[in-house]
Amino acid sequence: MLSNAHRSTVDAVGGQPCAAAVRVGMLRVAGVGLLAVPAGILIASGFGTGHPALYTVLLASSSAALVLPIVDSLGLDGPHVLHLLPQVAIADAVCIIALPIAVDLSHAGRSALGAAAVVAAAAVLFALLDHVERAGLRRRIQQVSEQRRFAVELRVNLVILFALAALAVATHTSIMLAGFCFGLAVAAVGEPRRLAGQLFALTEGFLGPLFFVWLGASLDIRALGARPRLVLLGGLLGLTAVGVHAVMRLSGQPLPMAGLAAAQLGLPVAAATIGTQTDLLVPGESAALMLGAGSRSP
Repeated sequence: MLSNAHRSTVDAVGGQPCAAAVRVGMLRVAGVGLLAVPAGILIASGFGTGHPALYTVLLASSSAALVLPIVDSLGLDGPHVLHLLPQVAIADAVCIIALPIAVDLSHAGRSALGAAAVVAAAAVLFALLDHVERAGLRRRIQQVSEQRRFAVELRVNLVILFALAALAVATHTSIMLAGFCFGLAVAAVGEPRRLAGQLFALTEGFLGPLFFVWLGASLDIRALGARPRLVLLGGLLGLTAVGVHAVMRLSGQPLPMAGLAAAQLGLPVAAATIGTQTDLLVPGESAALMLGAGSRSP
Protein backbone atom coordinates (compact mmCIF):
# COMPACT_ATOMS: atom_id res chain seq x y z
CA MET A 1 0.00 0.00 0.00
CA LEU A 2 1.10 3.57 -0.65
CA SER A 3 2.12 5.70 2.29
CA ASN A 4 0.32 8.97 2.95
CA ALA A 5 3.26 10.90 1.55
CA HIS A 6 3.25 8.85 -1.62
CA ARG A 7 -0.52 9.24 -1.95
CA SER A 8 -0.17 13.01 -1.73
CA THR A 9 2.49 12.95 -4.41
CA VAL A 10 0.50 10.68 -6.71
CA ASP A 11 -2.68 12.75 -6.28
CA ALA A 12 -0.76 15.88 -7.20
CA VAL A 13 0.88 14.52 -10.34
CA GLY A 14 -0.10 16.57 -13.33
CA GLY A 15 -1.73 19.22 -11.14
CA GLN A 16 -0.78 22.54 -9.67
CA PRO A 17 0.26 21.18 -6.24
CA CYS A 18 2.94 18.99 -7.82
CA ALA A 19 4.29 21.78 -10.02
CA ALA A 20 4.37 24.15 -7.05
CA ALA A 21 6.14 21.55 -4.89
CA VAL A 22 8.82 21.03 -7.54
CA ARG A 23 9.37 24.78 -7.83
CA VAL A 24 9.67 25.17 -4.06
CA GLY A 25 11.99 22.17 -3.89
CA MET A 26 14.24 23.53 -6.64
CA LEU A 27 14.44 26.95 -4.99
CA ARG A 28 15.39 25.40 -1.65
CA VAL A 29 18.03 23.21 -3.29
CA ALA A 30 19.47 26.33 -4.95
CA GLY A 31 19.38 28.21 -1.64
CA VAL A 32 21.15 25.43 0.25
CA GLY A 33 23.69 25.15 -2.56
CA LEU A 34 24.49 28.86 -2.46
CA LEU A 35 25.01 28.72 1.30
CA ALA A 36 27.13 25.57 1.02
CA VAL A 37 29.69 27.18 -1.31
CA PRO A 38 31.19 29.72 1.14
CA ALA A 39 30.79 27.26 4.01
CA GLY A 40 32.72 24.57 2.12
CA ILE A 41 35.46 27.04 1.16
CA LEU A 42 35.83 28.28 4.75
CA ILE A 43 36.02 24.76 6.20
CA ALA A 44 38.58 23.60 3.61
CA SER A 45 40.69 26.73 4.19
CA GLY A 46 40.50 26.45 7.96
CA PHE A 47 41.64 22.82 8.01
CA GLY A 48 44.03 23.06 5.05
CA THR A 49 42.68 19.97 3.28
CA GLY A 50 42.27 21.60 -0.12
CA HIS A 51 38.85 20.08 -0.84
CA PRO A 52 36.36 22.98 -0.90
CA ALA A 53 34.37 21.55 -3.82
CA LEU A 54 33.97 18.19 -2.08
CA TYR A 55 32.80 19.80 1.16
CA THR A 56 30.37 22.01 -0.74
CA VAL A 57 28.75 18.99 -2.38
CA LEU A 58 28.54 17.12 0.91
CA LEU A 59 27.03 20.11 2.74
CA ALA A 60 24.39 20.68 0.05
CA SER A 61 23.41 17.04 -0.35
CA SER A 62 20.31 15.19 0.79
CA SER A 63 19.54 11.47 0.77
CA ALA A 64 16.33 10.12 -0.71
CA ALA A 65 17.39 6.63 0.48
CA LEU A 66 17.24 7.87 4.08
CA VAL A 67 14.40 10.36 3.94
CA LEU A 68 11.77 8.39 2.00
CA PRO A 69 11.75 5.35 4.34
CA ILE A 70 11.43 7.71 7.32
CA VAL A 71 8.50 9.52 5.69
CA ASP A 72 6.97 6.13 4.86
CA SER A 73 7.39 4.57 8.29
CA LEU A 74 6.10 7.60 10.18
CA GLY A 75 3.20 8.16 7.78
CA LEU A 76 4.13 11.82 7.33
CA ASP A 77 1.78 13.83 5.14
CA GLY A 78 0.81 17.35 4.25
CA PRO A 79 2.10 20.21 2.10
CA HIS A 80 5.45 20.45 3.90
CA VAL A 81 6.17 16.80 3.12
CA LEU A 82 5.06 17.32 -0.47
CA HIS A 83 7.60 20.15 -0.76
CA LEU A 84 10.30 18.10 0.97
CA LEU A 85 10.20 15.13 -1.41
CA PRO A 86 11.24 16.93 -4.63
CA GLN A 87 13.82 18.95 -2.69
CA VAL A 88 15.49 15.78 -1.44
CA ALA A 89 15.26 14.00 -4.80
CA ILE A 90 16.72 16.93 -6.77
CA ALA A 91 19.54 17.54 -4.29
CA ASP A 92 20.37 13.84 -4.22
CA ALA A 93 20.52 13.57 -8.02
CA VAL A 94 22.58 16.74 -8.55
CA CYS A 95 25.09 15.91 -5.81
CA ILE A 96 25.56 12.31 -6.97
CA ILE A 97 26.48 13.63 -10.42
CA ALA A 98 28.73 16.33 -8.94
CA LEU A 99 30.58 14.11 -6.45
CA PRO A 100 33.15 12.44 -8.74
CA ILE A 101 33.91 15.84 -10.27
CA ALA A 102 34.31 17.51 -6.86
CA VAL A 103 36.56 14.78 -5.44
CA ASP A 104 39.16 15.14 -8.20
CA LEU A 105 38.97 18.61 -9.73
CA SER A 106 42.13 18.01 -11.77
CA HIS A 107 40.17 15.52 -13.88
CA ALA A 108 36.80 17.30 -13.73
CA GLY A 109 36.33 17.26 -17.50
CA ARG A 110 36.94 13.52 -17.70
CA SER A 111 34.56 12.86 -14.82
CA ALA A 112 31.88 15.06 -16.39
CA LEU A 113 32.12 13.17 -19.69
CA GLY A 114 31.93 9.88 -17.79
CA ALA A 115 28.84 11.03 -15.91
CA ALA A 116 27.24 12.09 -19.21
CA ALA A 117 28.01 8.67 -20.70
CA VAL A 118 26.40 6.86 -17.74
CA VAL A 119 23.30 9.07 -17.86
CA ALA A 120 22.97 8.55 -21.62
CA ALA A 121 23.32 4.79 -21.24
CA ALA A 122 20.65 4.79 -18.53
CA ALA A 123 18.33 6.77 -20.83
CA VAL A 124 18.79 4.18 -23.57
CA LEU A 125 18.11 1.40 -21.05
CA PHE A 126 14.92 3.14 -19.95
CA ALA A 127 13.71 3.25 -23.57
CA LEU A 128 14.46 -0.47 -24.03
CA LEU A 129 12.86 -1.48 -20.73
CA ASP A 130 9.80 0.63 -21.49
CA HIS A 131 9.43 -1.05 -24.89
CA VAL A 132 9.75 -4.51 -23.33
CA GLU A 133 7.14 -3.60 -20.71
CA ARG A 134 4.67 -2.19 -23.24
CA ALA A 135 5.07 -5.21 -25.52
CA GLY A 136 4.15 -7.51 -22.63
CA LEU A 137 7.41 -9.43 -22.98
CA ARG A 138 8.45 -8.88 -19.38
CA ARG A 139 5.24 -10.39 -18.01
CA ARG A 140 5.62 -13.50 -20.16
CA ILE A 141 9.22 -13.92 -19.05
CA GLN A 142 8.20 -13.36 -15.44
CA GLN A 143 5.55 -16.08 -15.61
CA VAL A 144 8.00 -18.65 -16.99
CA SER A 145 10.69 -17.56 -14.55
CA GLU A 146 8.33 -17.85 -11.57
CA GLN A 147 7.09 -21.27 -12.64
CA ARG A 148 10.60 -22.66 -13.15
CA ARG A 149 12.30 -20.57 -10.46
CA PHE A 150 14.86 -19.08 -12.83
CA ALA A 151 14.89 -15.58 -11.26
CA VAL A 152 15.38 -14.19 -14.77
CA GLU A 153 14.41 -10.63 -13.84
CA LEU A 154 16.91 -10.51 -11.00
CA ARG A 155 19.67 -11.96 -13.17
CA VAL A 156 19.02 -9.58 -16.05
CA ASN A 157 18.82 -6.53 -13.80
CA LEU A 158 22.05 -7.45 -12.03
CA VAL A 159 23.82 -7.92 -15.37
CA ILE A 160 22.60 -4.50 -16.52
CA LEU A 161 23.60 -2.91 -13.22
CA PHE A 162 27.09 -4.42 -13.32
CA ALA A 163 27.47 -3.34 -16.96
CA LEU A 164 26.56 0.24 -16.04
CA ALA A 165 28.95 0.06 -13.08
CA ALA A 166 31.70 -1.16 -15.43
CA LEU A 167 30.96 1.78 -17.74
CA ALA A 168 31.22 4.14 -14.76
CA VAL A 169 34.59 2.67 -13.76
CA ALA A 170 35.88 2.79 -17.35
CA THR A 171 34.86 6.44 -17.70
CA HIS A 172 36.26 7.40 -14.28
CA THR A 173 33.00 8.33 -12.61
CA SER A 174 31.23 6.97 -9.53
CA ILE A 175 29.47 3.60 -9.65
CA MET A 176 26.97 5.23 -7.28
CA LEU A 177 25.82 7.29 -10.25
CA ALA A 178 25.38 4.10 -12.28
CA GLY A 179 23.19 2.53 -9.61
CA PHE A 180 21.20 5.72 -9.11
CA CYS A 181 20.49 6.18 -12.83
CA PHE A 182 19.55 2.55 -13.34
CA GLY A 183 17.27 2.71 -10.31
CA LEU A 184 15.52 5.73 -11.80
CA ALA A 185 15.06 3.88 -15.11
CA VAL A 186 13.57 0.81 -13.40
CA ALA A 187 11.32 2.96 -11.19
CA ALA A 188 10.11 4.97 -14.20
CA VAL A 189 9.11 1.80 -16.04
CA GLY A 190 7.60 0.25 -12.90
CA GLU A 191 9.49 -2.09 -10.59
CA PRO A 192 7.76 -5.50 -10.22
CA ARG A 193 7.03 -6.43 -6.61
CA ARG A 194 8.75 -9.79 -6.95
CA LEU A 195 11.92 -8.13 -8.27
CA ALA A 196 11.75 -5.50 -5.52
CA GLY A 197 11.68 -8.22 -2.87
CA GLN A 198 14.59 -10.08 -4.46
CA LEU A 199 16.71 -6.93 -4.75
CA PHE A 200 15.90 -5.93 -1.18
CA ALA A 201 16.96 -9.35 0.12
CA LEU A 202 20.19 -9.33 -1.90
CA THR A 203 21.10 -5.76 -0.96
CA GLU A 204 20.16 -5.73 2.71
CA GLY A 205 21.10 -9.34 3.36
CA PHE A 206 24.47 -9.51 1.60
CA LEU A 207 25.84 -6.64 -0.51
CA GLY A 208 25.09 -3.82 1.95
CA PRO A 209 26.64 -5.47 5.03
CA LEU A 210 29.61 -6.68 2.96
CA PHE A 211 30.28 -3.19 1.64
CA PHE A 212 30.07 -1.52 5.04
CA VAL A 213 32.35 -4.15 6.59
CA TRP A 214 34.88 -3.50 3.82
CA LEU A 215 34.57 0.27 4.18
CA GLY A 216 34.88 0.14 7.96
CA ALA A 217 37.97 -2.04 7.71
CA SER A 218 39.56 0.34 5.19
CA LEU A 219 39.01 3.56 7.19
CA ASP A 220 42.04 4.87 9.05
CA ILE A 221 40.52 5.45 12.48
CA ARG A 222 43.95 5.77 14.11
CA ALA A 223 44.60 8.91 12.07
CA LEU A 224 41.73 10.57 13.94
CA GLY A 225 43.60 10.00 17.19
CA ALA A 226 46.86 11.20 15.70
CA ARG A 227 45.17 14.29 14.21
CA PRO A 228 42.41 15.44 16.59
CA ARG A 229 41.61 18.31 14.22
CA LEU A 230 40.01 15.76 11.90
CA VAL A 231 37.48 14.90 14.62
CA LEU A 232 36.57 18.57 14.70
CA LEU A 233 36.40 18.57 10.88
CA GLY A 234 33.91 15.70 10.87
CA GLY A 235 31.71 17.26 13.51
CA LEU A 236 31.84 20.65 11.82
CA LEU A 237 30.85 19.18 8.46
CA GLY A 238 27.82 17.53 10.03
CA LEU A 239 26.69 20.56 12.01
CA THR A 240 27.24 22.93 9.09
CA ALA A 241 25.20 20.70 6.80
CA VAL A 242 22.31 20.84 9.25
CA GLY A 243 22.82 24.59 9.60
CA VAL A 244 22.67 25.45 5.89
CA HIS A 245 19.53 23.35 5.52
CA ALA A 246 18.01 24.94 8.62
CA VAL A 247 18.29 28.38 7.00
CA MET A 248 15.46 27.25 4.71
CA ARG A 249 13.23 27.99 7.70
CA LEU A 250 13.23 31.50 6.24
CA SER A 251 11.39 30.08 3.20
CA GLY A 252 8.65 28.64 5.42
CA GLN A 253 10.06 25.13 5.82
CA PRO A 254 9.61 23.78 9.37
CA LEU A 255 12.88 23.06 11.18
CA PRO A 256 12.15 19.31 11.56
CA MET A 257 11.70 19.05 7.77
CA ALA A 258 14.86 21.06 7.17
CA GLY A 259 16.75 18.77 9.51
CA LEU A 260 15.36 15.74 7.72
CA ALA A 261 16.49 17.17 4.39
CA ALA A 262 20.03 17.40 5.80
CA ALA A 263 20.18 13.65 6.52
CA GLN A 264 22.86 11.96 4.44
CA LEU A 265 24.89 8.76 4.45
CA GLY A 266 25.37 7.43 0.93
CA LEU A 267 27.28 10.41 -0.48
CA PRO A 268 29.86 10.61 2.35
CA VAL A 269 30.27 6.85 2.03
CA ALA A 270 30.93 7.24 -1.70
CA ALA A 271 33.36 10.12 -1.08
CA ALA A 272 35.20 8.09 1.56
CA THR A 273 35.34 5.10 -0.76
CA ILE A 274 36.72 7.11 -3.69
CA GLY A 275 39.19 8.87 -1.41
CA THR A 276 40.38 5.57 0.06
CA GLN A 277 40.86 3.97 -3.36
CA THR A 278 42.60 6.94 -5.01
CA ASP A 279 44.52 8.44 -2.07
CA LEU A 280 43.08 11.87 -2.91
CA LEU A 281 42.17 12.60 0.72
CA VAL A 282 44.59 13.32 3.53
CA PRO A 283 45.13 10.46 6.04
CA GLY A 284 42.10 10.16 8.28
CA GLU A 285 39.93 12.48 6.18
CA SER A 286 37.75 9.59 5.00
CA ALA A 287 37.00 8.72 8.61
CA ALA A 288 36.20 12.39 9.27
CA LEU A 289 33.69 12.38 6.40
CA MET A 290 31.95 9.37 7.92
CA LEU A 291 31.93 11.07 11.32
CA GLY A 292 30.27 14.08 9.69
CA ALA A 293 27.68 11.83 8.08
CA GLY A 294 26.84 10.26 11.41
CA SER A 295 26.40 13.63 13.10
CA ARG A 296 23.83 14.78 10.53
CA SER A 297 21.78 11.60 10.19
CA PRO A 298 18.48 11.28 12.14
